[in-house]
This record gives sequence, C-alpha cells and structure tokens, in this order.
Amino acid sequence: MPEKPPDNQAIPDQLMQIAQEQEGGAERVLGQIEVVQHSFEEIQSLSKECQEILSNLVAPSEELEVLIAKLEEIGFHADNGAYNIQGAFDLYQYQDVVRQKLERVGRSLIEVSQYVLTRLQPTEDHLPKMAPSGRDILHREPQMADVTKADADSVVAEFFAKALKEKAAKKAEGSI
Repeated sequence: MPEKPPDNQAIPDQLMQIAQEQEGGAERVLGQIEVVQHSFEEIQSLSKECQEILSNLVAPSEELEVLIAKLEEIGFHADNGAYNIQGAFDLYQYQDVVRQKLERVGRSLIEVSQYVLTRLQPTEDHLPKMAPSGRDILHREPQMADVTKADADSVVAEFFAKALKEKAAKKAEGSI
C-alpha cells in the first residue's frame, strides 16, 4: 500500500506523486497480464495439438470423443480467458489515460500556484532596504498593503486570460 503523503505536502505535488505511483503499479500489473495471456495462448495451442494426436493415434471410441470434447472445453475456457485478458488491457489503457489527466491537472495547478505566488508576493528588489534589527515592531511601517480578494481574483483572471490567449494562438498555428 502506498505511503500517505505528508499533511504539509502541496496538493499539486501530491497529485504528481499519486500519478507516478499509479504508473509504477500499472506497469507491474501489465507485466503480470502479459504472462497470463501467454499462458492462455499456450493452453490453447497444447489443447489443439493433443486433440490432433489423439485423433491420429487412437481408434475412434466413445472415450476418445469424451476426451476430445474435454480438450475442446479446455480450449474454449482458454479462449474465454484470453478474451478477458484483452478486456484487462483495455482497462489498463483507460487507467493510463486517467493517470495522464491527473498529471496534467497537477502540472496546471503547479503553474497556477506559481503564477499567483509570483504576482502576489513581492520580490526582494521591490522591498525597501531595512536594518536587520533594532526596529520597534509596534512602530514599523507596513511593507505592502494586504492582498484583498479582489486583487487575488484579478491575478487569477489575468492568468486564465493569458492561458486562453496562448491556447488560441496554438490552435490558430495548428489550423494553418
């Protein structure tokens, strides 16, 4: 069972970690499914070979017909197993698509959070030079006004407007 991410780990990082864990687990499952599929194919082949050998070696009898019917039944079950393995491959492909979507969401969240943080947090060159100590905390001047909800909303809206503009430009390039 995968480890629970620490509570202080950022949500985008948690999404990316989960996606990576999913990919590793999916690869192991895929390997096992391929082994099972090969086994079913081998059972099918051996069943057909046994039917042919029995038909050529033994004189026709009721017991021979029963034995051949049982071998055909084994082949039928192997066919059914191989068919279900194909269904498992389809599920694996679906899971892989979901993992890729999860990674894309994680990357988008990281981009949004980095964009918002850079827009809302001042950089060192925007801060006035301050003495490292000796200033009375009760009388100090504020460095920046507190960020209001409207400021944050405008930053997010600006990010999405920029992202949509870039997407439209890429789409226009693709249609040329």
